[in-house]
Amino acid sequence: MRERKEYHGSSEFFLELLQTPTIILAIVALIGLIAQGRKFSDVISGTVKTALGYLVLSAGSSLLVNEILPFVGLFQEVTGLSGFATGSEIIVGAIQDSVPVIASTSAIIMGAGFLVNILLARITPLKYIFLTGHMMWISSVAIAFCLYEFGFSSGMIIGIGIVLQGAILTLLPAISQSNVRKITGANDFAIGHLTTLGTVSSAYIGGLVGRNSKSAEDMKLPEGLKFFKDTSMSIAIVMFVFYMLVVILAGPESVAAYAGETNYLIYGLLKALGFTAGVLVLLQGVRMLLGELVPAFKGIADKLVPNAVPALDVPALFGFAPNSLMLGFIFATIGMIVAMFVSSALFGVVPLVSIIGAFFTGGVAGIMGNARGGRIGAMVSGFIYGFELILFSGFTYSLFGHFASVGAEGTGHDCIDAMALMTVMKNPIIGIILIVAAFVLMSFLEVRYQKKVRSGAAK
Repeated sequence: MRERKEYHGSSEFFLELLQTPTIILAIVALIGLIAQGRKFSDVISGTVKTALGYLVLSAGSSLLVNEILPFVGLFQEVTGLSGFATGSEIIVGAIQDSVPVIASTSAIIMGAGFLVNILLARITPLKYIFLTGHMMWISSVAIAFCLYEFGFSSGMIIGIGIVLQGAILTLLPAISQSNVRKITGANDFAIGHLTTLGTVSSAYIGGLVGRNSKSAEDMKLPEGLKFFKDTSMSIAIVMFVFYMLVVILAGPESVAAYAGETNYLIYGLLKALGFTAGVLVLLQGVRMLLGELVPAFKGIADKLVPNAVPALDVPALFGFAPNSLMLGFIFATIGMIVAMFVSSALFGVVPLVSIIGAFFTGGVAGIMGNARGGRIGAMVSGFIYGFELILFSGFTYSLFGHFASVGAEGTGHDCIDAMALMTVMKNPIIGIILIVAAFVLMSFLEVRYQKKVRSGAAK
């Protein structure tokens, strides 16, 4: 009995470690810097700065969430719409709490699946190491849920789930990498997120519509409006308009539930400025993280997985195209609002707007859309992404019976890849075939890209 307890303890430690991105990224930096033969002082400095960079990024993200949550509540009051909350972290947490089998199997899938990701990066052309911990968690629960719903035993759930998890973690960064290269002009990092299918598909549509459109980052403004080129000013003004519109429509009494004794108009102003402060903190964290992690990761790549590329969270792209980020955010929000009514008409359910999703991943859709179709591409891509996310959320909510069987009724996903995975895995045989086919296709495309790179270098 004692041995079993010790094993359980070590297993829990390992799984908690995998769910702590700060530690994972710091360890990655540590190993990479040691592998490069850096001086002891440089190793310590790089490791600590990597951890601090992620903590600063997380602090910015938390501040953003805190500042936007009242907006969501007031928005619901103003529109009079009631429906289910869209948040993948919310629903997977509810499922794990309600179904112990899914909780235990998903934990093993998450840990072992990461090892399969490293193995696949080593032996296949897709050299991507997925480093976004909370996305790994969401993916593992989605896989365990589907296999559980189909009726597989715990052993089958674990065995199939580990392989699927590793394949998906390796595959998703590859799908978006052509867009990332267009944005950054390099191949230093990839994006590891469960909104890849949504951002990439919307970006391609935006590229088709906005062909030959000028970049949002090159917008020439009149002298009196040049302050819009400042990221902090443009975000502050946009959020001021958003918040003021909602607090005025909601009225002083409704706002008082959030603002307390603070005047409702002043409250709206402070929340808009607080959101802007969160963005600035987040961007500083991104700069710190990438400045240390990317060079360190090269040391690991050279030793363990040649030419490996770290797949990071979406804020890694924010600093490359701040104007596109804001266009994507605004139009993703509009797309979500439209999709709420469409979902109500088609499926009889109303997924509530995910403002967090609109900013973080709607913004990325805008950045990718701009890379392919300029400012028009950014606007179209943002709108399409927001529309896709909410409509797909309504579809999966209906497809799986409002998630009532797993104690998660009233919550839905806001990660398009998780929803797509669950849809194709409704029949695991079909789902596995499609995932394998996608893996083979992306491997072929990656090989072709590498040949082009080598050919260009030779010339």
